[in-house]
Amino acid sequence: MIIKEGKILHWGLSEVGEDTIRKAHNVCPVTAIQNRYHMMYRNYESLFPILEELNIGFVAFSPLANGLLSDKYTKANEFDKNDYRSSMPQFRAAAYDENKGLFELIRTLSYAKNCTPAQLSLAWMMCKKPYIVPIPGTRKAERLSENLKAVEVKLSASEISAIDKALDEMKMSAVFGGSRIADK
Repeated sequence: MIIKEGKILHWGLSEVGEDTIRKAHNVCPVTAIQNRYHMMYRNYESLFPILEELNIGFVAFSPLANGLLSDKYTKANEFDKNDYRSSMPQFRAAAYDENKGLFELIRTLSYAKNCTPAQLSLAWMMCKKPYIVPIPGTRKAERLSENLKAVEVKLSASEISAIDKALDEMKMSAVFGGSRIADK
């Protein structure tokens, strides 16, 4: 009713799987879903075919893995106990060692593309599918400016494929609390 009245123009769902998307879309067309997505957490790529089939956008939250993919942190960093990252497994010293290959890949590619690791990580996502919109969080104006420049980084389909292949072959520690696929 409120959609017919024009009070809601578009609507979406968060952290959902295929069954929920299909059920919701049958009731009222879904505009977008919002799920976790980044180089270390690609579980929702299985949803790409249904999103394309139903013409649904994908809003990727935590596209920089809570800042980890920005390459601004090392295992020497310690977070204040009030900082949510202090309890996240991917920020533990051992995880940095386990993810060394990923960080090296991102550094190498970002150097070759003359961009920052954060920009490369965001560009990978945006060049992968035209309906993916990352929403990186930041508290600093310079990070916002850096993130916005990710749209200038162009990756070809073969570069995306090569990155995906490297990610597929990489053993990574990618434990993210609260992440789940609700259904299928």
